Amino acid sequence: MRALGKPARTLYERYFDRIYNYVYARLGRAEDAEDLAIDTMTRSLTRLDQFQDQGVAFSSWVYKIAHNATIDHYRRHGKVTLVSLEQATLPQSADPSELAMEQLSNEDLRVALRALTDEQQQVLILRFFQDLTAPQVAGIMGKSVGAVQALQHRALGSLERALQGRAVN
Repeated sequence: MRALGKPARTLYERYFDRIYNYVYARLGRAEDAEDLAIDTMTRSLTRLDQFQDQGVAFSSWVYKIAHNATIDHYRRHGKVTLVSLEQATLPQSADPSELAMEQLSNEDLRVALRALTDEQQQVLILRFFQDLTAPQVAGIMGKSVGAVQALQHRALGSLERALQGRAVN
């Protein structure tokens, strides 16, 4: 990064963790996520001239590169199930009973997320775990905003039904 200068280093520091978390949620292995996040950031920073011709936000462009890298990884290595997000969601100091209830609900959520289609998982991860807007997600996934909103609606409906089913059991 040193050869690219301070602006590139700033972009790297600003986006690396977000890209890592996104790829980690998609692949489920920290080693693969780190490799793909580094590769994504390197590609994006060494091809800034291509970004400037795109007319989109830098974050959308970087997520699109990460999205494509994830798809390439799936093609080469096969699909890995969605990873646990508990490290990001569990509080450091909590009452043991609260922690147990939260862990149960996190596990329910993970199981329900795994039951969704890849595209539905992708939309929910980008929208709710990465806090991207529907237009940003549309750009990353190569879909219209309406298609992303429809996917999100169907995914949330499926998620709700799955979680209600688990609550009954």
